Amino acid sequence: MNIQLITALLLGAAVLVGWARLLLWQRSAGDLGARPWRLAALLLLQPVVALLLYFGLFPPALPVAGGTLTVATQGSSRFAPAGKGAHLVALPEAPDMAGAQAVPDLATALRRYPDTRRLVILGQGLVARDRDAARGLAIDYTPPAAAAGLIALARPDRIAPGATFAVGGQVAGLPKAQVELLDPAGRVTDAAPVDGDGRFSLTGTARAAGTAEFTLRLRRADGGLVEQDVVPLRIEGDAAPRLLILAGAPGPEVKYLRRWATDAGYAVTVNMSAGGGIALGDAPVAINAASLRRYDLLVADDRAWSGLGGGRGAVLEAVRGGMGLILRGGGPADGALRGQWRTLGFDLSGGNGVAPIALPAPLAADRARTRAGIGSADIPADLNIGDDLLPEATRMDGVPAGRDAVLLVQDAAGTPLAAWRALGAGRVAGWTGLDSFGLVLSGRGDLYGDWWGRMMAAVVRPAPGSVPAFTGPAWVGERISLCGLKPGARVDGAPLAIDPATRDCAAWWSHRAGWHQLRRADGSSAAFYIYPANALPALRTAQMHQAMTLLQGADQKTDSATVARAVPGPSWPWLIGWLIASALLWWFERSRIGRVAMPQA
Repeated sequence: MNIQLITALLLGAAVLVGWARLLLWQRSAGDLGARPWRLAALLLLQPVVALLLYFGLFPPALPVAGGTLTVATQGSSRFAPAGKGAHLVALPEAPDMAGAQAVPDLATALRRYPDTRRLVILGQGLVARDRDAARGLAIDYTPPAAAAGLIALARPDRIAPGATFAVGGQVAGLPKAQVELLDPAGRVTDAAPVDGDGRFSLTGTARAAGTAEFTLRLRRADGGLVEQDVVPLRIEGDAAPRLLILAGAPGPEVKYLRRWATDAGYAVTVNMSAGGGIALGDAPVAINAASLRRYDLLVADDRAWSGLGGGRGAVLEAVRGGMGLILRGGGPADGALRGQWRTLGFDLSGGNGVAPIALPAPLAADRARTRAGIGSADIPADLNIGDDLLPEATRMDGVPAGRDAVLLVQDAAGTPLAAWRALGAGRVAGWTGLDSFGLVLSGRGDLYGDWWGRMMAAVVRPAPGSVPAFTGPAWVGERISLCGLKPGARVDGAPLAIDPATRDCAAWWSHRAGWHQLRRADGSSAAFYIYPANALPALRTAQMHQAMTLLQGADQKTDSATVARAVPGPSWPWLIGWLIASALLWWFERSRIGRVAMPQA
């Protein structure tokens, strides 16, 4: 119950008391009471006085048309008009404009013009600093034509050492453009033309743990350079995922998988059975809930999986708790193997034999040398380069499928080789390849690493604290929000102020380009990259247009409410009316007008 309701109840009670007093007086006066019209006037004036007093204390709201503010941003015309009845302000990114009032940000402009209910945005749009201030206002914004260049860029936030990665994006205004990816040494590791929609995808290979700066080069159809930008990558190998490999028998597939996983940053444990109760590899691992809790990923072939017996239940329980599982085939898909896969949620459609894997065409020698990396005295780089002969690789004839299975790897002909599905908090995958180690022996180690890297990255238990603080890109002088933090977090040694509204985010502005180090309160750290202010101009403009479109779309829902608003009206007319009505009621009650005359003696 608020003060307005309490006041209304008190005034209503006062009116009822006044009416009761008048009616009781009229009844007791009998023939000497007031005439009917006088009694009616007195009864009517009581609520009139009460209503005037109520509206004097709480005047009704009056609709007020909101003002319009024209805001000049980056790319505005220097002679753009403000519009009829509008004020013109220029943000710091805007050029010098005749008649514009310079303001440091949009929030300052709104404080100077508090009646603003509509914004007319000129130029490219509002930067992140001003978008929060614009929420709740009607926005008129027409984005200018998109600039030619790179308008979208997708890259992995973090990758393991030795793993392959993909960089994709989209180019606008440059048909038949060519895109190249250069490694940190300046060598072209991949190149491709853009498709009809301007999209592209390139592949590179990570090296040692740390930060790396690859380069994306965009060329026109005639070979002319359009732009060249950095692709920053975090290569993290300090928190090695723990991998357990179970094999029913020793073989080259296990040997080369262990070697690749170790180079990729995994802490590998191998248990193999040689028959007759003889175990090979590392110290035997007990397959139970306690031991499996120490591992992030388990790779088992069909013979090892069958030999687990009741231990399969412990494995599946560990997967539900977050551990990853990859089941690989060891031979043709017979009935027993199909049953194993079916218990994991996969159906093997196809024959029971063995089929060849369609491999992509070999890379050119220079690209292959770049993907293979720098050679050593023991293994020169040229020994890692395969010839034009493709290795023989086979797979089970069955194709992994399922109602909720997600395709993970396919060969050059589009045949699925691996798929994964969720199981509780973890993931399980099935791999139909039988002798993928042949890729390493024939110089296609990049393809081998690509396939196994994608499978392991898809199902391995996520590392704690692996969520990035923010998703880029970001530029110098631009505000970014770092989230997932607790008090005590620092960037480059400087403390961050946590926003009390979100309790885990902090705003931060960078004054230099390059890598920055975020250190959380728990001691973990993460590196992130800030671009120079003039880097990726088309991408920055495209992101600004997209953000403005989303902001404009959200505010259209409240457009009718923000164009006109209601404010409390003035109190003095109602109080003057109450004073006049009260004086009239006081005079009328004491006058003899309308009273029955007393008989003369």
